[in-house]
Amino acid sequence: SLDKAQQAKARAALNAAAGWTSMRTVAALRRDQNTGAPRPVDSLYRPVARAPRKFNPLHVPASLQAALPFKTKPKLEPAGKGLRRTLEQKRATVMDPQEKHMATLVQQLNAIRNSKVSKRREQQVRKAGAKAVTGGKEEAWRAALNKERRKERYRNEG
Repeated sequence: SLDKAQQAKARAALNAAAGWTSMRTVAALRRDQNTGAPRPVDSLYRPVARAPRKFNPLHVPASLQAALPFKTKPKLEPAGKGLRRTLEQKRATVMDPQEKHMATLVQQLNAIRNSKVSKRREQQVRKAGAKAVTGGKEEAWRAALNKERRKERYRNEG
C-alpha cells in the first residue's frame, strides 16, 4: 500500500505519460504571473487623523474654593494673559435695528429662563426640606414601632 504522496507522484507520472495535465490552481496562476491576492482598498490600513481634544476648564464651586488652601485654589488666568486688548476687542460694533432687536429678544428669553430655573431650584429645595421633615417623623415612628415589636417578642420568648 502506498501513502498519499507516493500515490500523487504515481498519478502524475501516469498523466504525464498520457499527455494529460490538470487545470492549474489559482495559487499556481498567481505564482506564474507574479501577482498577489487582491486587496480591497477599504481593507488597507491608513493612519487615523484625530483632532486634538480640548477639555472644558474645571469648574470648582465657590463654597469649595473658600475651603481650599491658597496653593490649591484655581487661578483664573496665568500672569500676563489678557492684559492687552486686541483691536477687535476694542472696536465698537454697531448693530442695525434688526440685530439689536434680536439681541434684546435673546437677552429677554435668557432672563425668563434663568428666573424659571431659579424658581424651580427654590421649589426643589423646599420640597427636599419638607420631605426630610416628614421622612424624619416617619423614621422616628418606625423606630418606635420596631422597638415595641422587639419588646413584645422578647417578652414572649422569655
